[in-house]
Amino acid sequence: MDIKNQLIPLSADWQVMQVHGGSYTLPSTLHEAKSAIFTAQVPGTIAGALRAAAQFEYGKDNLDALDVWYFCELDLPENAAYLHFDGLATHVEVYWNDRAILHSDNMFVAHSIDLTAQAINGKGRLSLRFLALHTLLEQRRPRPRWKTRLVEQQQLRWIRTSLLGRMPGWSPSVAPVGPYRPIMLELKSPVRIISKDITSRLDGADGRLEIELTVQSVQALTAITIKVGEQEFDLNWQSLGDQQYRILGLCHLPDVKKWWPHTHGDAALYTLELHIACADCDHIVDLGRTGFRQIKVDLRDGDFNLHVNDVPVFCRGACWTPVDVISLQNEGNDLHQMLTLARDAGMNMLRVVGTMVYETDKFYALCDELGILIWQDCMFANMDYPVTDAAFAASIKIEVQQFLQRTQVSPCIAVVCGNSEVEQQAAMLGQSAELWRNIFFAQALPELCQQYRPDVQYWPSSPSGGVMPFQLDSGVAHYFGVGAYLRPLDDARRSALRFTSECLGFSNMPDDDLIDSMLKNGETPGPHPAWKQCIPRDNGTGWDFEDVRDHYMAELYKVNPASLRYADRERYLSLARTTTGEVMASTMAEWRRAGSSCHGALIWFWRDLRPGAGWGIIDANGKPKAAYYYLKRAMAVLTVLITDEGLNGLALHVINDGPEEFKGELELNLYRHAETRVAHGRIAVQVAAHAAIKVQDYALLPHFIDTSYAYRFGPAGHDVVEAALYQQGHERAIAADFHFPQGHQLVMHADLGLQAHCSVDADGKHILHLSTQKLAQAVSIQIPGLLPEDNYFHMAPGSSRQVPLTVLPGTAIKPGHVQAQNGLASVRVAIVNSTANSIANDIASKTVT
Repeated sequence: MDIKNQLIPLSADWQVMQVHGGSYTLPSTLHEAKSAIFTAQVPGTIAGALRAAAQFEYGKDNLDALDVWYFCELDLPENAAYLHFDGLATHVEVYWNDRAILHSDNMFVAHSIDLTAQAINGKGRLSLRFLALHTLLEQRRPRPRWKTRLVEQQQLRWIRTSLLGRMPGWSPSVAPVGPYRPIMLELKSPVRIISKDITSRLDGADGRLEIELTVQSVQALTAITIKVGEQEFDLNWQSLGDQQYRILGLCHLPDVKKWWPHTHGDAALYTLELHIACADCDHIVDLGRTGFRQIKVDLRDGDFNLHVNDVPVFCRGACWTPVDVISLQNEGNDLHQMLTLARDAGMNMLRVVGTMVYETDKFYALCDELGILIWQDCMFANMDYPVTDAAFAASIKIEVQQFLQRTQVSPCIAVVCGNSEVEQQAAMLGQSAELWRNIFFAQALPELCQQYRPDVQYWPSSPSGGVMPFQLDSGVAHYFGVGAYLRPLDDARRSALRFTSECLGFSNMPDDDLIDSMLKNGETPGPHPAWKQCIPRDNGTGWDFEDVRDHYMAELYKVNPASLRYADRERYLSLARTTTGEVMASTMAEWRRAGSSCHGALIWFWRDLRPGAGWGIIDANGKPKAAYYYLKRAMAVLTVLITDEGLNGLALHVINDGPEEFKGELELNLYRHAETRVAHGRIAVQVAAHAAIKVQDYALLPHFIDTSYAYRFGPAGHDVVEAALYQQGHERAIAADFHFPQGHQLVMHADLGLQAHCSVDADGKHILHLSTQKLAQAVSIQIPGLLPEDNYFHMAPGSSRQVPLTVLPGTAIKPGHVQAQNGLASVRVAIVNSTANSIANDIASKTVT
């Protein structure tokens, strides 16, 4: 008998309504209300219910200003035992008929109700009243010692809820209100797990699993075993009385398969299956999957260098954002798709930020499976939290304890961080050092981590670690020098970063299909209010992040963005997309280069919270933006990257994060006028596993050439540099990087000789075949219904390449085009038999204006 079958989700037949705060305090009085009633999905939010009823519009409703009632009729079976509420946002009263059975004031705490103890049975109405947050914020409470500009209402520091929807400037006004996590009915079972404490660790080459359970059983236990993968271990138990038993075990697995981030090895997982034998029957308990790895951080001399299994790992990725900010649901295919996109981009770490929500069990299980490390903030950000208040302290202790226990077996969690920017906020507001960190972040939280997750690293705040918490060259930093502070690109090296858990925030331009879907007739990207309300900004500033992007566009392409936007909208959009991609890729190359002081960089952030040109490298519909593809190439496990070393020329960095030694060849090509190759060299290279080498450009050239155009002895002899990496014995490059020593503003060509056609291989997969006579800059592939594996890439003169295309589920394939940024014409790609989502035969392309 699998006892998981005893849990039944209460997800159907829910209704929801909004009423004035405090106007109806009992479920039986709701019939007097004249408010509209909507069908509601549980788990979900009121915003999600309004969207399903076609009543939602960004900024239309203040979701914190009204009481929200959820209710459903239940007929509880005789063997109903418990009601479980995994997450209720935020202050909520739960009623069985008109009897209050639960009050919760913490969105991040789960609750269970013993139905037998509370005499709840038979038919009745289950109602949830979510109290208007604005009413609660009006209550008088002690003032903070310092104020943040992140939120307008300082009393939010007392409310344990997400800051999503409550941060003017960068979060859409979609406050999470409702039962955003599952409500489950548990049936009576002969065996029930009351509590569990499971930890896995690596001991040299061996794995060790410690397990402590409290179990309730109506029958005496006769045998208990646990299967860890294919190995089985006997467990000990002792009676605690009242049909409860304590189960203990220490499992030793010799020569265990280690869990690695996917960039460095296999993410080996072991299933955990508990077998409990009683007098009459056996019971099986699925305890999930775990992995064995060791996490350490080298902090010597102000460093922050994460080691996995004693191997230093350059952690790169993004700050995670919920798949759907409106409903906060991410259990379906969308979650798997998003995490797969992150893995495929070479990302080996995601940060769950303290302004968001703790993620679902499914999220962490998928990260375990895909080999993605997690930097986990606790849900605190930027405010002076009242941790000395007894009730508040007790609540947040339960909150963190529950999170640590439910994710105990997940090897993906590498760092647990106390908060986001609390120390930085206090320090920047001129507070003395003793006020930067309170007793909860300094003492209580690390003690909880040591008790429940001794295998992870604790860090008190992001950022933290220097003389000032935001010092860039010590500990963990938030880096926006290249970005919001408009620093030149070489500031990424000058700042001598050690680790940046938040960086490179830009207004990343989406593709045309999303722009067209969000703007009405007469609304265009630029200063139009409908566009600007979607552009992120820091609260209270006179600039936004579109201004930041335009600054770097002017630097890279030597254009006037305002004039270009007025005179040539299409070119402005094209340059806007590639500007942030070029800047991010260049900065990431700087941090990943051999000899860099930086050991990790997490982009701010993963996916837009609403349609527009937000910080996300994925748009609000889940489609990668141009910046995603630039970062994908810069973050690849095996790659070559170019850095400009000034009078020392160009350095070529061959990086091999993988577990096997790499043997291959490195090629250097210099081109003039985007067509003529003026210099060439190719040498053999060998890079050990988990290593990188630096090759000087002169090592590949027969004589001195001013490759970086630093000496400037007359006109430059070339305008494009290409470095290409080849597997030994292969002639198709596995990675390439380009450098533009005179800037990215290339001459526009009427005809680049760019050609494209599609085919279907033997496995039914779509392939786009590309070739070009001249250098094609930032080649953009736009074929509705098909997602390219790579996009916005440069192609060297006389080169060709094949790009796999993935069919997007539920989307019709339509004719598309390919466009190079330095070409005046696009290449049409025709599609045959699109209704069958296939391309019947190769279609010769033709150039069109």
